[in-house]
Amino acid sequence: NEKEVEAHPIRAMKFSVSPVVRVAVQCKLASDLPKLVEGLKRLAKSDPMVLCSIEESGEHIIAGAGELHLEICLKDLQDDFMGGAEIIVSDPVVSFRETVLEKSCRTVMSKSPNKHNRLYMEARPMEEGLAEAIDDGRIGPRDDPKVRSKILSEEFGWDKDLAKKIWCFGPETTGPNMV
Repeated sequence: NEKEVEAHPIRAMKFSVSPVVRVAVQCKLASDLPKLVEGLKRLAKSDPMVLCSIEESGEHIIAGAGELHLEICLKDLQDDFMGGAEIIVSDPVVSFRETVLEKSCRTVMSKSPNKHNRLYMEARPMEEGLAEAIDDGRIGPRDDPKVRSKILSEEFGWDKDLAKKIWCFGPETTGPNMV
């Protein structure tokens, strides 16, 4: 072969929707907690669109693409993965996702409580392809700031000094947003 081909037996699927509807689940009987934990692991493996997590408060969260998707996931969890053990489910909560469409018309300023520090901010949309570069891992919070600054200035037209002043990526350190 003239060209070397990299083969991947199984590739992660990319979805055009994200899990935005969330519910908290808990066992009706405390003795069923191991079943719930194991059931959530199995549910997450069986459905790549579902997101199972544990909040700092200890709540078990299931997030899905919609209420119908969550309803199916909860039925599978209870009947198939927990052997019929009863669970208590909270009301669904929808995560709102907003975006910036144009540069803000003014810069805002906030002072620290001791009035010695000032923070100036403005909002603006990301350049074409930047969100995809963050999602693909080409740019991220763990990158060397100098390397990240070079990529942002050369590929996306950022000012090098501004590119060095990124505080965080989000949501949850991996999303396609920056402060």
